[in-house]
Amino acid sequence: MKSLKLVFLLMILTGCKKNTFADNIVLVDGSKIEMKFQNFNEGVDEYGSSVIYVGEIKDSIPVKYYDSMFPPPPPPPNFYLKTEREKKDSVLFNQMRKKYFLDDFDRIQFSDKPVKFDSLTNNNLEVIIKPKDTIPHFVIDSANQIEAYKSFPVFVRNVSGKKLILPEMKSLATFVLNKNKKWQLIWNDNAFVCGDSMFNRRYWILNPGEIIIFSMNYFQGKQKAKFKVGLSYYFFSEEFEGHINPLLFQNQQKFYEIE
Repeated sequence: MKSLKLVFLLMILTGCKKNTFADNIVLVDGSKIEMKFQNFNEGVDEYGSSVIYVGEIKDSIPVKYYDSMFPPPPPPPNFYLKTEREKKDSVLFNQMRKKYFLDDFDRIQFSDKPVKFDSLTNNNLEVIIKPKDTIPHFVIDSANQIEAYKSFPVFVRNVSGKKLILPEMKSLATFVLNKNKKWQLIWNDNAFVCGDSMFNRRYWILNPGEIIIFSMNYFQGKQKAKFKVGLSYYFFSEEFEGHINPLLFQNQQKFYEIE
């Protein structure tokens, strides 16, 4: 009788689990690069975004990344590769880039005056986090080599029924519940990043029903912690559990926390 009650209890708990739009999306990883945890300050001299996909919901989506959210400026008029070695290296790099990275994100628009972005709330965005689904986060280092960090996917869907005007959103912010029981913005580096005066003049449109898929790198550590993902300084995901090295809090040059 006890075993029968246990079966019924499991059926009830399973039935209460909320199904989400992200449950049937399969992220396909065809790479053979060994994944690793990103070390502190390791990402300072690397480039690439954490955006995997933007568009309509699909059953299967390859794990590739936009290395930038807007196209780089064209080379100087007299730019050319001087040697055959440089030409060969350029071809090999472009072949490698296409394997792990998408074409330039072509949805960024530029405005002559500051843009009023839409406020982000649970009424217009649905956020689903899969902290146990490990996927690679590809980046390009200073030697033009591909690194693959252990990460997990974050799915965001426009549920507002209207077009949303959004900022660049190259990556998401990570907040950790600190010893003061406040949510602290945490970085895996202590680099100083200058402000971008053009940030509020670049925007793009997320259409109704469209999704964004981000990756978020795992923090390396043995201490359990509670996390939130921030899509802005005012809109945060539900909390989830992960691990962190408590020394990371001491290595932060930039300090910001919320209640």
